[in-house]
This record gives sequence, structure tokens and C-alpha cells, in this order.
Amino acid sequence: MVGALLHGLAILDMFTRDHPVIGIAEVSRQLGVHRSTASRLAATLATAGYLEPAGEQGRYRLAPKLSLLGELAATGDELREAALPPLRDLVSRLGETGHLGVLDGPDAVTVAVVDGWQTVRMHSWVGKRSPAYCSSMGKALLAGLSGEEVVARYPDPRLAARTPNTITSRDELMRCLAVARDQGYAVDREELEPHLCCVAAPVYDRNGAVVASVSVSGPASRLLGDAAIAATAVEVIKTARQVSTRLGAP
Repeated sequence: MVGALLHGLAILDMFTRDHPVIGIAEVSRQLGVHRSTASRLAATLATAGYLEPAGEQGRYRLAPKLSLLGELAATGDELREAALPPLRDLVSRLGETGHLGVLDGPDAVTVAVVDGWQTVRMHSWVGKRSPAYCSSMGKALLAGLSGEEVVARYPDPRLAARTPNTITSRDELMRCLAVARDQGYAVDREELEPHLCCVAAPVYDRNGAVVASVSVSGPASRLLGDAAIAATAVEVIKTARQVSTRLGAP
């Protein structure tokens, strides 16, 4: 047994709906450790993304990363099982590689892949991480968040460029997300990788919350262009709605 790990987990167990903020003094008292030890434990959890400061110094609340872990634990298998049949149908129609992704902090993480049947196609893998702000899958997920939640994921208003087409400011990202909400899908026009174009739509759970996104990716020579993107978006939205329905979305 690792004592420090047990102490860290015990801190997480202190949070309840009626007690959403915990102070270092309380941690020290409940764990029976010195205040400096309690402070280091909490700071370590915060650095790892499980806690975040809550106003006054020395007070913490649970961070969004735990919400993601909870969603994955509750719906991970259900999500993949719900998504794979419609995703396979989508890929069979379009020939492009299909993905299912979830949000983890500032990144979009691929949790399922169906390879396309085109000779020239995108190759991906489960567990692939991409900056959410420059992938269609990620932007479809970010569009389901409030402005405050987006800022929390990108505290620096400057965003790193992956290609000459990458969004490089948070303000520009916010405008892009507003468009994605209005039209029901997001597009990556060679923003993540040169010569790669992707289209994604959000997947909703039974509570109406965005829990994943469905996307297809392929060469810009086939997917880039208003007509091609619009036609692809129709199919991607249809598939995302099928997955949402299978999850019990309203």
C-alpha cells in the first residue's frame, strides 16, 4: 500500500455535493497529517489536474478532469457500443476514416476508429490525442462547453500553430465555436495537419450534454471545398444523431 496515494484518494473522497470546497486545514485535520503535508498533497493533485484552486488561498474544488473520468467510467463501453454500428455505416458510405472522440482537458482523445476503404486515407489509432482547438472532433466537443469552461482549458489567449491554417487566438476559437453551434458541425480545414480535412458533429447523452463527437477525416483533395464539406456534414450529423439516440438523448 502506498500511503501518499491513499492520502490523495482520501482527499478526493472528502468532496460531496453539500461540501464542494475543501480547505487545507480540514484536510490536515481529517488525515491527521501536518498542514504542510496536506498542502503538498493538495498541490500535487492540482498539478495532476484533479483539483483546482477555489478562490481563497489553500482552498480547492474538484477539477473538470474528474468529470471526464466519471463520464468515461459510466459510459465508456456504452458509448463505444452505441457508436460503432452507425460509425461503420458512415465509413462504408463515404470511404473516409471515421472517429469517435471525447474531451480530456485541452485535448480531443480518439476512443474508437473505423478505417476508411479509400486507397489514400487517414490512418489513426485509439488513444490518439490532438489539441481540441485545431481538430474538428475537438471543436465539436468544445462547442458544447460554456465560454468559461473553454477559457479554463485555454488560459493563455494565444494558441500554438500546427499549420499555417491553425487558429492561433482564443477569441478566434470562440467565434469558430459559435459557428459550430449554429450549424451543428465543426470543420478542420488543414488546421491540425497539412492536406488533411475533417468534419465532426457532437454526440449527446440522455441528459442532453455533449459527451463525444463523431468525425470523418480524409485528404483535402476530396473533402476540402464548400460543397464537399456540406455533403459530408449531412452524413456526419446523421450519424451523430443516431449515436445520440442509442444513448437515450432527448
